[in-house]
Amino acid sequence: MSRRFFIKILLALGLGAYFPKLAEAARLEELHTPQDGYEPLTAVKFLRQVVTKDSRSSRVIMWQADAEEKFLLEWRQVGEESAHFSEVERRDLIYSCELKNLKAASLYNFRIISNGRATSWQNLRTAGDGAFQMIIFSDSQCEHYEIWQRTADAAAENFPDAELVVVNGDLVDNGEADYQWRAWHLAATKILAERTFAPVMGNHECYGVDWFNALPTGYLNQFALPENGAKNLGGYFYSFDYGAAHFFILNTQFAELNKFKPKLQDAQEYFFRRDAANANRIWKIVFMHKDIYDYGQDKFNDIADRFLELFDELKIDLVFTGHLHTYRNRGKIFARKKSARGTTYILCGRAGDQKYTEPASAIDDVTAKNLREEPESFIVLDISATEINLLSRTVDGEILDKFTLTKNLN
Repeated sequence: MSRRFFIKILLALGLGAYFPKLAEAARLEELHTPQDGYEPLTAVKFLRQVVTKDSRSSRVIMWQADAEEKFLLEWRQVGEESAHFSEVERRDLIYSCELKNLKAASLYNFRIISNGRATSWQNLRTAGDGAFQMIIFSDSQCEHYEIWQRTADAAAENFPDAELVVVNGDLVDNGEADYQWRAWHLAATKILAERTFAPVMGNHECYGVDWFNALPTGYLNQFALPENGAKNLGGYFYSFDYGAAHFFILNTQFAELNKFKPKLQDAQEYFFRRDAANANRIWKIVFMHKDIYDYGQDKFNDIADRFLELFDELKIDLVFTGHLHTYRNRGKIFARKKSARGTTYILCGRAGDQKYTEPASAIDDVTAKNLREEPESFIVLDISATEINLLSRTVDGEILDKFTLTKNLN
C-alpha cells in the first residue's frame, strides 16, 4: 500500500485529527510535487498571494516553514522561456517576496526553490482594468477549522475563475494563537495559493492568548499589506485597485485598540478621504469588520456614527461588513434612511463554525431564512465597468440572495 493511498484512507475515515502531520501532508501534496527533476521542497507551507496597491503590476508571495532556510523565488510569464529569480525576505519563519514590474492582465508561473528542491509551479494572474470575479468570506474563526476548510473548498471548486479573495475580519478565533493561524492557513490552501488575497482585521485578531485586548501582532505578521502612510499603523487599514474597482479596507476595532492606538480613527479618516479623492476606478467598495447595526435595540450603532455620513459624502457604492455571523442585505441607505440612491450595505454571513442568532429587522431587504441554524455561506461578486452582480450562497449551494447594481457612465 502506498503512503499516498494510506493517507487518503485515514482522511476518508475521518481520522485526520488523530494523525495531524499526515493530514497536513495530504493537504499540501499538490504544492510539494515538483517538476524538472527537483526533489520535493516540503519545508514550504501555507502559500498565499497577498494583494498590493496595484495588482496589475505587482504581487507579494508569502509562505511559512518550520525551520530557517534560504529560499529563492523563480518566476516567469507564461509563454516566455526565460525565468527570473527573486530574493526572499524572512521575518521569524514567515517568508515573503514582492514581484514588481509585472504585465497587466497576464498569467505567470512561480515556484520556490532551495538546495536542489522545489515546490510545484503555481499560477499568478495579474489584474486588468475591467471585469473580474471575486469571493468574499467573513468570520472564518473556528473551534474546528474543518468547517472553514469546507466553506473555502466549496467556493474554490464552484468558482474556479475567481481572481480575488477577501475575508472580512475574524479570520481566526484568537489572533495571538499560532496554532489557530496554522489551522486557518492549512484549511485555506486550495483557495489562497493561486488567487490574490486581501484580509480585513477583526476584533478577534486583537485578542491575546489571555483573551484580553492586545495589539494584532499575529495578523500583521501573517500578511505584508499595502502601505497607508500612517505612522505606526501599517497594515491596520489600506486600499488597492483591482479591475474596475477601488477597494478600501477599513478598521473598526476602536474598542479593542483604543488603549494602544488612540489616533486610529483620525489617521484612518485622513487616509480614507485622501484616498477616495484620488481613486480613479469606476466602483468604490468598502470592507470593514464590525457592522453598522444593533439588532438588539433595532437602531444604528457607534460604528454607524463613525462612518455612515462619511460614506454618503464620499459616494461609496458598496459596503461589506461582518461580525454578526448572519447574511443580511440592507439595500441602499442614504442620510440614515432607506433610499433609492446611496450606498448599498451587505452584512456577510459566517464562513466558520461559530453560530450567533440575530433577530429580523425592517432595515433588512433580505434575511437568511433560518436564523437559528443559518449555514456557512460566502459571496461571489462579478464586477465590470457597468455593473456588479452579487450572489450569496451557502456551502451546500442554497441561494440566499442575488442582485445587480448598475453604473451609468454617461
